[in-house]
Amino acid sequence: MRSDLRSSGIGSAVMRWVSDAAASALGAALMQLTSDAARTAAHRFYERLGYVGSHVGFKYNVPRTT
Repeated sequence: MRSDLRSSGIGSAVMRWVSDAAASALGAALMQLTSDAARTAAHRFYERLGYVGSHVGFKYNVPRTT
């Protein structure tokens, strides 16, 4: 998001719409998202919206064969 629009409530409004309208319309019982571990501000944002950190993810770069 553009830095001049941060803290304006747009992100919260979109996320609330997703959880209140879209997810329920689709019959979703759970919403899950992923976020880079270094994005601590994003984690605070999601936690303010009621998301709970519950998983640790791992990556593996597959070596290229030539």
